[in-house]
Amino acid sequence: MEVMQHSTAPVILSHSNPLGVWRHYRNVRDEAMRACAATGGVVGINGIGFFLGRNDARTESIVRHIDYAVQLVGPHHVGLGLDYVFDQQELVDFLRSNPQLFPTEVYGNEPPRLAAPEQIPEIAAALARLGYPPHDVRAILGGNHVRVARSAWKA
Repeated sequence: MEVMQHSTAPVILSHSNPLGVWRHYRNVRDEAMRACAATGGVVGINGIGFFLGRNDARTESIVRHIDYAVQLVGPHHVGLGLDYVFDQQELVDFLRSNPQLFPTEVYGNEPPRLAAPEQIPEIAAALARLGYPPHDVRAILGGNHVRVARSAWKA
């Protein structure tokens, strides 16, 4: 919160789902999302099942988080911050050798489900069905991150 209070540039919460949708210690409070938006920044909704719901990385879950954030801070301050591993077995092996990252007493024995890049068209279509205009969908799918990058990366 202090970083956002003192920042003179947009801040990105790159992989941050709303605590108001799913109670997980990694998810962020509405106050943090509002503070991020006040800097001109972007809240990037991630696609990790444990942070979306009960290990639920379905498109509907991602869209529920996006819509909550948009209703809170507006469509120009929300984006995608998806994580994806192309080799799912590599992820399973990594987590087995690093159990402290997703302790079984908290997450169970199932590896985290991750949204796939192939879901991006589904996310766009679901947002359109909710009545999001095309320019807001484009902003959420990447335009907002491009805007912040352009403001930060000056040659």
